Amino acid sequence: MCPQPVVHVRKNVWTLPEDDLTLAHYAAAVTEMKGRDADDPTSWAYQAAIHGTAETPPKPLWNSCKHGSWYFLSWHRMYLWYFERIVRAAVVDLGGPADWALPFWDYDADPSQARIPPAFREEEGGANPLFAERAHRLNLGAPLPFEITSPAYALGRTQFVGEAEFGGGITPDGDAFWNRDGAVESTPHNAVHSHIGRWMGRTDTAALDPIFWLHHANIDRLWHTWASRPGHDNPTDPRWITQEYRFFDADGSERTLAASAIVDIAGQLGYTYESPVPVPAPPPVPPPTPSPVPEASMSSPNESGPVPPKRREMAGASQDTVQLVGRAASVTVPIDQRTTRSLGAALGVPVPEADRRVYLNVEDIEGEQNPDTVYGIYVNLPDGASRELAESHRVGNLSFFGIERAQDPRGDEHPHGLRVTVEITPLVRRLAAQNAWDDRALRVTFLPLGALGPVDAVDAETEDPPVEIGRVSLGYT
Repeated sequence: MCPQPVVHVRKNVWTLPEDDLTLAHYAAAVTEMKGRDADDPTSWAYQAAIHGTAETPPKPLWNSCKHGSWYFLSWHRMYLWYFERIVRAAVVDLGGPADWALPFWDYDADPSQARIPPAFREEEGGANPLFAERAHRLNLGAPLPFEITSPAYALGRTQFVGEAEFGGGITPDGDAFWNRDGAVESTPHNAVHSHIGRWMGRTDTAALDPIFWLHHANIDRLWHTWASRPGHDNPTDPRWITQEYRFFDADGSERTLAASAIVDIAGQLGYTYESPVPVPAPPPVPPPTPSPVPEASMSSPNESGPVPPKRREMAGASQDTVQLVGRAASVTVPIDQRTTRSLGAALGVPVPEADRRVYLNVEDIEGEQNPDTVYGIYVNLPDGASRELAESHRVGNLSFFGIERAQDPRGDEHPHGLRVTVEITPLVRRLAAQNAWDDRALRVTFLPLGALGPVDAVDAETEDPPVEIGRVSLGYT
């Protein structure tokens, strides 16, 4: 009888037993990989450069990462899996166990786990291979704000495909950043990257930080959690299923994988996650219509399920740009009165139409670098609102992971900057039901999340690099 293949178990880094050696083996492997020749595809530097690097000339597979796209989750699952195989081989060569698996950082399970694990923030005189430069307060043990770490909105989406849906909007293949982030890529993925800052805040350096891999193990776990829920289906579109990507295996050989070979993590890839920490039930979200993609070449009559996409209409747009420099900022979005009746149907006036949705678009976002500040996006936030009341008006987050690509002379990936889209249907329907909706305009406020405290003196010495928002618009289906 053939032996059953080993299924490696990825565990929560915060609940590892005190005598567990998982992180000790990881640290030893990181040291070993950092000591390898930079041209070795199994070296630490080369593996990080596959995600992104500013070094030239580029070597094979460098700068291959997929962001702002429905390929985001599949590409990163493959990337993480091959990286784990490389680390495991190093662990075994150094005398460690053959069943070693990469742990994940579940920063949402408990407030105490929203901190960077101690093993990653103890400098030890420069001898700790898991230490990296990050936001000063985080390396001192400050927690990440729950608004940044919570996956509740993402896990509440019922469709995979679409800008405001779980997995992202349809894009062509190519080594590029697109503007069709899915909900889980926006938060917690991008938000955690930006809040940690330094290496983690920039696509060209993010994978150099050892915590990057635990962060992405958690994002992969969230995908596994989402896909395991009834009615949540991964794409069946051949463009997604058959898309292949190349990576290097533990022996340095080049390998190719397609999405069809990675959707069953235990059966196809030989790993699983330990019993998941229960995820809080998300607030009720109306069944969404898949987000349409304007470009005909990217659209599909059945891109995400049996419900055909509906094209979004514009209901209004701001006239002024918004400058973000680390402080609160607001902008008014006038509503075109010619759309009042159609928008009213989406809002539930007099009765909500089930397939109507309202979206907020933050567009033409430009800046020379990521300011490492994450902003909450609030709609019609009352003056002097308590934190609890403010949270009920927060519709999403605005972070700037990848903003450098908008200014990157190496390509024309974002000729008009970044864009973030969030569905705001539940909030505006609630406001309409409370007679608190103004059909003439809405007010959008951007508030920095995780205000600076006493341990932030180092960070507070310099002002945030400015970021400009070209416009904020309101759309509906």
